Amino acid sequence: MKKTAYLFLMPLIMFAWSCQREQINQLDIMNATHSDHAQDDTEQSVDSVISLANGCKHPTQKQLDQVNQGLKKLNQFLSKCYSETTSKKWCDQVARPNPDSYSMFSCTYAASQPHYFIHPDESTWKYAVQAVKLVQELEKSGTKIDIIYNWWRPEPYNVNVGGAAGRHPFGTSVDVRFVNKAEQNKAHKQLCAYRKQGRLRALGYYPGTGLHLGVGDSNPNTWGKECP
Repeated sequence: MKKTAYLFLMPLIMFAWSCQREQINQLDIMNATHSDHAQDDTEQSVDSVISLANGCKHPTQKQLDQVNQGLKKLNQFLSKCYSETTSKKWCDQVARPNPDSYSMFSCTYAASQPHYFIHPDESTWKYAVQAVKLVQELEKSGTKIDIIYNWWRPEPYNVNVGGAAGRHPFGTSVDVRFVNKAEQNKAHKQLCAYRKQGRLRALGYYPGTGLHLGVGDSNPNTWGKECP
């Protein structure tokens, strides 16, 4: 019986997820152990989709309080980011979770939960600001960037999207998606040079068109593609 219900529900969930993804992509988001994950949550894993079918993990009251504590500091964070980078566009984006994972965000919390993640620990804000600065430099060099996201990815949302345990939950890194593979590769080469300069500690290369900028990651490694 359970297997029959699962087979019936799975196509409906996949259809609903694809519709939600298209809807979120049309939003103007500018207004608003180290087991490395070889996949960006842009390409949601099978496990993530199945978790929607079976019911995703929900936060404890303490975890929800932490998220809401960060929300109270949204304007404070944005003000700091604006003043240090002069980039409203990238600061607004880095304050939001991945828009392609909105279905999982709503499943984890609620549809009424504001679609922002601000780490309540202000000592982590420097990592998001530094990532924005690196993105600005890539942009100035002619690299075409689509979106930046996934600065802080708290539990259990991080687990629900299939994220690694030792990166985004600490607010030390940011993911960046580029407009195509060529731009991703160009950015990867430049970021490898920045890494040699000590401007970021870890660098991940995703199968799609995204890169992981581990500005303050405790594990200073690379994965997906080695630096030259």
